[in-house]
Amino acid sequence: MGSLAIYWFKRDLRARDNRALIRAHQLADRVAPLFIIDPELLSSLGIGADDPRLGFVLSAARSLAGELPLHVLYEKTEEAFERALSGRKVDYVVTAKPLTWSGRERVERVRAVVERHGAKLVEVEDETLVDLRSIGNHQTFTSFYGEWRRKVDGAVSAIPRLRTAELDLPRAEESLKSIEFKGEMVWSAEGCRERLESYDFSLYERTRNFPAIDSSLLSPCIRLGVVSIREVYQKALPKSEAFVRQLAWREFYYWLAYRFPETRKLELRRERRGIKWENDPELMKAFEEGRTGYPIVDAGIRELKRRKWVHNRVRLILGSFLTKDLLVDWRFGEELFRKHLVDYDELVNLGNWQWVASVGIDPVPLRIFNPVEQAKKYDPDCKYIKRWLPELSSHPCHELQDPLRYKIKGYVEPVVDHYERARRAKELFR
Repeated sequence: MGSLAIYWFKRDLRARDNRALIRAHQLADRVAPLFIIDPELLSSLGIGADDPRLGFVLSAARSLAGELPLHVLYEKTEEAFERALSGRKVDYVVTAKPLTWSGRERVERVRAVVERHGAKLVEVEDETLVDLRSIGNHQTFTSFYGEWRRKVDGAVSAIPRLRTAELDLPRAEESLKSIEFKGEMVWSAEGCRERLESYDFSLYERTRNFPAIDSSLLSPCIRLGVVSIREVYQKALPKSEAFVRQLAWREFYYWLAYRFPETRKLELRRERRGIKWENDPELMKAFEEGRTGYPIVDAGIRELKRRKWVHNRVRLILGSFLTKDLLVDWRFGEELFRKHLVDYDELVNLGNWQWVASVGIDPVPLRIFNPVEQAKKYDPDCKYIKRWLPELSSHPCHELQDPLRYKIKGYVEPVVDHYERARRAKELFR
């Protein structure tokens, strides 16, 4: 029968341009594709039966099953591998190498199971455009970007000639039917492919800061690996250097975590460790429930919870408001995003929150975003605010942009005065 490999899909739910899947076919005569939906992992991320993120995962698995004979197991990861390896001769388990801390821990738990059954676990780099171990020391993103740009490997690979093996395990159709999903299908694998093909990257730089205009919406697709990072790079490269820089920011945060693993628990900037955050429970609750009295902030929270995604400009507004206006520990915001974001990435989320909280990598000592000015500049017609807060649709836009100056009838009053809190933030950070 020849050698047998199990290919373990994780954040790479595609057959196209999948370097780890190609490697599996180079190592073994037959490859059995396997995807594990771990209920404990879903629970840790707050993903329930009505969560659009679950619908996205199921959609991606169904799409992949249309390309190859995919086995899907809905159980704890280690137990799934005990089941897959018991009673059969498996030579290799091949998978894409994870770069996040939790991803590494999951793979190491599986490695123990694999080796106990006499197989070899093989990991293949697939998630980044550059081998981040080859990048030297840098103090800023700008210097990192120069080296990163020179070392990009964006070559897209064809789908390998599939020599698949079917195991005595549940096929995708059977397993996916047994997983109850009661929510709205906000995100789908088909939508990802369509978005990649149709999005005009040349518009990105002009529109990227205006939340009423959807950006590429590709971050969830990259996160789940429905499209490869190299496919996105090749589409963006001829039309938008600004978008390419965003791909580099993602890998910059990966590189920082590799260089400074202590940032999983601590701020990158040593002088900013141990800040005496106020962490007022009432203010934290108002933020989480989207009733701060600042419509641009509350609209962002509502988008986050309903869409499981939020525009990048609004992410900055939310992050600054939480840490500089409410003086709440950035970890609270990082955890809130972890519970809701469809594109949640442990390293990127943490890097972004440390940056916006002025405790991470940033040449500017202290950034404070004024929510009033941000709303005026980036939501000039209040289209974003009124989209997510339709109960305010009859109010004049200038009132919604500046709730400190204008009392918004029937709406919660601002929980803090931005200008007073900005002064206090400067004292706190000093």
